[in-house]
Amino acid sequence: MDNYISIIGFVQALFGIVLFLTKRPRHLSFVFLTVWMVVIAIFQGSYLLPFEVVDYFKPGIFPIMFLTGPILYFYVCSLTVENFKLKPIHLLHLAPYLLISAHRSTISVVAIGSTPNLTENPYYLYNKIYYSFLIFSVFTYWFLGLKLIISHRKNIPLYFSNYSGKNTLNWLIFVLTLFLLLFIASFFTTYIELLELRVFKWTTLSFNLTVFTFIMIYFGINQLVIYNKEKNWSILANSVEMQNQNEIVKEDMVLASENYKELNDTVITYLKNSKPYLNPEYNLQMMVDDLDISRHKLSQVINSGQKKNFYKLINEFRVEEVKEKLLDPKYEHYSILGIAMECGFNSKASFNRIFKEETNLTPTAYKKHIST
Repeated sequence: MDNYISIIGFVQALFGIVLFLTKRPRHLSFVFLTVWMVVIAIFQGSYLLPFEVVDYFKPGIFPIMFLTGPILYFYVCSLTVENFKLKPIHLLHLAPYLLISAHRSTISVVAIGSTPNLTENPYYLYNKIYYSFLIFSVFTYWFLGLKLIISHRKNIPLYFSNYSGKNTLNWLIFVLTLFLLLFIASFFTTYIELLELRVFKWTTLSFNLTVFTFIMIYFGINQLVIYNKEKNWSILANSVEMQNQNEIVKEDMVLASENYKELNDTVITYLKNSKPYLNPEYNLQMMVDDLDISRHKLSQVINSGQKKNFYKLINEFRVEEVKEKLLDPKYEHYSILGIAMECGFNSKASFNRIFKEETNLTPTAYKKHIST
């Protein structure tokens, strides 16, 4: 049974490598997924070898499992942190892998899949200790990844005009939690085996990785890049590093001397005339490109001039557009939801909620009101 599961997991990982290597447009997130699949392929492939890896390579394959947490964390970073780039300091995340490998090189090691009987195989205890550290590592990176996603979700109204599966990353929260739970389940089953109680007829870690690989391929291939680099993005490239405090202060001084009302009027006129909000994917970067104003300055104009965030501003215009179309005879054959979709909303739930916030009436009640 072990071999069948490992074969499935190995083939899945190879398939994932090909998918993410050829995914377009290229993005750092797909690089991390590719590396993750390589790690899984190596681990699953080791189960298919006719010999134990530790007989020829003392550290064995198990230490590479300490790379799964960092890789998954960096994948989250590449989606939630604009212009995320690896830095030399990130090499510290390799420390657990290097330390475990070094330790296994200095002691009498046994394969992870060997008998858990400590009387026959006393050095198997080290494997349990390694596994304990692995669970701690997985939990740490699960926490860090979840923290990043929560922080990103709080910033969505500042940059996006709609909440969507693309930018909320609900699936990734599910995957991170599943990742943690599968490792914890595998951790407990290995300790149960110390009591010579064989719960499963297969290696739980290999099974868990096979399940997780399938889920990650399915969701990962459908996840689009959240922060696209638009035509003027070179001005803002590497904003975390390039927009230091001096640059931001300089822009603040410029704004202080400029006419806020003039800039604010420019934004409102642009929205009224061009109606870019009809695009459900409309975001702040698109407005930056159209108006040729730096994003920092534009955010200040919206937040200070309109006293609201980008999300609320755009959806107010969408609500007004819906109200106009409800009065337009050309849209009589449209349902209310159909009109909402024409105006840039991307879901019934968000449309109903936003419309009621703006009008104090549900869309249906509003339509009845204007019809009487």
